[in-house]
Amino acid sequence: MHNRYRLYIRYPVVALLVALLVACATLGPYKEPPRVSLASIQPKEMGLLEQRYGLQLRILNPNDTAIPLKGLSYSLEINGREFAYGVSRQSVTIPAYGEALLDVDVVSNLLNVLQQVQQMGGEKRSSLKYRLSGKMNLASRVGSLPFDYSGELNYLPADAAVP
Repeated sequence: MHNRYRLYIRYPVVALLVALLVACATLGPYKEPPRVSLASIQPKEMGLLEQRYGLQLRILNPNDTAIPLKGLSYSLEINGREFAYGVSRQSVTIPAYGEALLDVDVVSNLLNVLQQVQQMGGEKRSSLKYRLSGKMNLASRVGSLPFDYSGELNYLPADAAVP
């Protein structure tokens, strides 16, 4: 009977330690996740079934430790719908309390574009809401840093009236 009680105590303690290790391994020396925002988007290749866009991402590091990246994966939502996705093997080090611009590609398909056009349904808008999310793989150790940023793309001049 005594051994049984030891097992009941041992397993929750081990589970708690594993959970703490996983939580620490996620951000490690980084107190805050990096902020990744969309600096620009440009069409690159327009095929019938697939489209490729060039994105410029601004990566801000709010930590006192540099973040060495060896790659990232990401997706772009527009107006609450997935629009495009991509991966990059670019290596870059974001300095402590610094930033970096990273040029990457995303791929969209005809269905995503048609859904966006259908959702707009002839509405005239001066901006689109977007969400950029994904994870950064670290060069210095096993693990990744998640990111999730929402913003708005204004595509009409501020002084232009929307009827």
